Amino acid sequence: MTKVELHAHLNGSIRPTTLRRLAAERGLDAACLDEKRTLEVCFEVFALIHKCVDRLEVVALVALEFLEDLRADGCAYVELRTTPRALQGRTEADYVKTVCNVLSGAPGITARLLVSIDRSRGPEAAKRTLAGVANLRRSDAAVDRVVVGVDFSGNPTSKHGFDAFERLFREVRDEWGLGCALHVGETPRSDGDAAKILKFAAEKPRRVRFGHALAFSDHELRGCASLIEACPSSNSATLDLAQLADHPRLWARFSEVAGPPLAICTDDAGVFDCSLSGEYLKVHDAFGPVDLVRVVDDAAAAAFDARAIEAVRRRRTQYNV
Repeated sequence: MTKVELHAHLNGSIRPTTLRRLAAERGLDAACLDEKRTLEVCFEVFALIHKCVDRLEVVALVALEFLEDLRADGCAYVELRTTPRALQGRTEADYVKTVCNVLSGAPGITARLLVSIDRSRGPEAAKRTLAGVANLRRSDAAVDRVVVGVDFSGNPTSKHGFDAFERLFREVRDEWGLGCALHVGETPRSDGDAAKILKFAAEKPRRVRFGHALAFSDHELRGCASLIEACPSSNSATLDLAQLADHPRLWARFSEVAGPPLAICTDDAGVFDCSLSGEYLKVHDAFGPVDLVRVVDDAAAAAFDARAIEAVRRRRTQYNV
C-alpha cells in the first residue's frame, strides 16, 4: 500500500542491526535492544543511539538505510526530522548538508527535511541553528529544495516554553514560507505552554501540524492545525495504554469519525522496533476496517511540500494500488 511518513526522527529511526554493530564497535552494552520496549527501555535505547551516532558518516548511513526501508515498505513521501549536531569537529551546517545530500539523492522516494529545534537547548541555540540554516538555503540549492519546515521538539517538561521560541517560528512560517511541525500535548504542563502553541497554530493552520497532541479534546484542536501526526507504538508507550483502542486521537478519528485528520507515523522506528506498515496494521486491528487510503491522502495534502501528492499518485500508478 502506498504510504506517507510525516513524523520520523532520523536518529531514532536507526536499524536495530546497525545499532548493534555500532555499539559493538564502540564497546558499548546493547542489552536494552533485547528487552521489551517499555518507556524506560526506550530511553535506554535513545541514550545508546546518541553515543553511537557520533560522526557524519554514521548520520548519512542511518538516513540512507531508513529511506531504503521506507521505500521497500511502500512509502512514497517522507519528511525526516533531526536536530543538527556538531560532531567530531564538523559543524551543524555540515550536518544539515550531509542529511540533505542523502535525501536529495534517494531513488524511488521523495524525501524532505524538517530541521528540529530542541526546546531543552534553549532559544539562543535555536537562533544559531536557524541562522545557519538560513545561510545554507541561500547558498545551497539542494538544502533550499529539501528543507521544507522546522520542528519544535525536545523534552516536553523543559523549563523553556514555546513563548521563548515563538518569534523564531513566526519568522519561519511568515518570512521563510516553511511549515511548522509542533510537538504538543505529549504530557500535561501547568504553565499554559500548550495554549500558546494552539493560539499560534490557529493563526495559519494550513502551515502547521501537531505531533501527538494527546492531552486535548477534539474541540480544543479543531481549526488549530492541518493535521495530527499520530504514532501508535510511541504514543502507547508514553500513555502506557492497555490497548491501542484507548488512544485518544485514533479513537476520535476512527470510532467517532469526527476527530481532526491525522497521519499514521512511526516516530522512532528503531527505538520502538516498529515499521510504517506495522503501525497501519495496528490501527486496522484496533479499529476494524478503516479507510487507510483516506489517511494517506490526508497526510499527502498536509505535507509541507506540495509534491507529496504527486509522489503518492506516481507510486499508486506504478504499483496499481
